[in-house]
Amino acid sequence: MQVVTIKQPEHHAELLRKFVRKGSRLSISKLLAKVRPEDVAVTFRGLTPAERIDVFRVLAADYPESSGEVLAELDAPLRLSVLERLEPAEIASILERMPVDDQVFVIESLPEDQRPAVLELVGVEHLSDVQSQLTYEDDTAGRIMSREYFALPEKTTVREAVAAIQEHREMELVVYLYVLGEDGRLAGVMSLRQLLLAPPGKTLAQVMTRDVLSVHTDTDQEEVAQLATRYDLLAIPVVDSEGVLVGIVTYDDIVDVVREEATEDFYKMAGTSDEEILYQERSLKVASIRLPWLLVNLAGGMLTGLLFQHFQVQLSEALFLIAFVPVIMGMGGNVGTQTSTIAVRGLATGRIRLGESSTRQFLWRQLKVGMLLGVACALMVALAALVMQQNPVYALVVGGSMVTALVLASVNGAMIPLLFERLGVDPAIASGPLVTTSNDITGILIYFGLATLMIEWLVR
Repeated sequence: MQVVTIKQPEHHAELLRKFVRKGSRLSISKLLAKVRPEDVAVTFRGLTPAERIDVFRVLAADYPESSGEVLAELDAPLRLSVLERLEPAEIASILERMPVDDQVFVIESLPEDQRPAVLELVGVEHLSDVQSQLTYEDDTAGRIMSREYFALPEKTTVREAVAAIQEHREMELVVYLYVLGEDGRLAGVMSLRQLLLAPPGKTLAQVMTRDVLSVHTDTDQEEVAQLATRYDLLAIPVVDSEGVLVGIVTYDDIVDVVREEATEDFYKMAGTSDEEILYQERSLKVASIRLPWLLVNLAGGMLTGLLFQHFQVQLSEALFLIAFVPVIMGMGGNVGTQTSTIAVRGLATGRIRLGESSTRQFLWRQLKVGMLLGVACALMVALAALVMQQNPVYALVVGGSMVTALVLASVNGAMIPLLFERLGVDPAIASGPLVTTSNDITGILIYFGLATLMIEWLVR
C-alpha cells in the first residue's frame, strides 16, 4: 500500500464524501492508497457516520492491514460509530490482523452486547491471548501491555543475540533486549546500542544492566506512564507475581495513557465524565452523565438559599450586605478551583505523594498563597465597601470575610483532593462542583456570621 502524508484532511474528506455519493468504490480505494492510516483517522472526522462506514468497508477489503491501524487511531466516538455498524464477522476479521494489545483496546470499545459475538468469531490462535489479557483489571499495565518483545537467556553471547535480532525482522518494535535468568525471570536489560558496542564473545549476563525498572501486571497505567516519563524510557517491562516477563508497555501506549488520563481528569473536574467523549452524539446520554453533578450543585444552591433565609431576620436591617455576597462566593469558588486543579495534577504526575514531605510543602504553600490573595482582594473590596456605605465596620466585615473565605477556600481546594486520594477515590472528582459548592457555603457562613456578630455597629 503506497502511503504519503496527508496535508489537507478537510480536502480529502470532501473528496471521499463526493466519491461515496457517486458510489465510486475505485476512487475511494485509490485515494485511501495515498493516505497514511493515522491520517485516514483524521479525515474520518469530516465524514458522517454513514460515510465513515462506507469508506471503512472499502479500506478493510482492499487494505486489511491498515484497517486495524485506522480503527485503533480513531477518536473514541468515531470508533464507536464505525464498530456499531460493522457485522461481528467483519470486526473479527480485522482484529485477527492486529497486535494483541490493540485487539484488547478495540474489544473494550465495543458495546457490551456485541463483544461475545465478536469473540466467538476470532481465531483460536488469537483468542487465548486476547482472553488472557482481558482478565487483567481495567487501566492496569497487564491490560495495555504488548506481548511482542525480544528476550533471550542470560547465557546467550552478544554475537548470538545480534544474529537472533536479525532473524526476527518482522517484530514491530525492538528497542530493548530483555535478558532472562534460568528460571525465566527478568534478570536484566540492554539497549540496542549497548548490545552493538559490547564485545561479541561475552555473554549477556556479563554486559547487561541488572538494575531493571519493571512494573507488575496490576500496576495502574497512570503509574506506568509516570515512570516512563520520569526515566525517559521507550518501553517498560511487565512481570507477573513470580517476576516472569509477560509483556512490555511501549511508548505509543504510554502517550495514549497520558492523554487519556489528562482528558479523564479534565472532564471530571468540569463535573462530567469521560464517557461524554464516547457518547457525544447522543444528547440523552450526555444529559444523563451531567445530571448527577448538576444535582450536587442544585443541592448546594438550595442549602445556600436556606442559609440566606436563616440570616434574613437577623440582618433584615442590613440588606446592603447582599451587595458583596456574589463577590465573596465567586472569589472563594475561583480560588478553590485553582488550588484543587493544581492538587489533582500534582497527584496525577507524582509531584505530590501522600505521606511524603511534598504533601506538607504543598499544603503550606497553598495556605500562604491563600493568605496573600485574601489580603490583596480584601483591601480592594474593603475600600469599595467603605466608599459605598461610609461605614468602617462594614468595610471590616467585607474585608475580613474575604480574607477568611479565600484562605479556607485555598485549604479546602488542597485538602479535598488529598482526602479523596487517601480514600482511594479519583481526586479529580473533588475539583468540580464539590469544591465550588463547599466554598460557596463556607463563604456565606463566614460573611453572614461575621456580619451577625457586628450587626449593632453595621446598622448605626
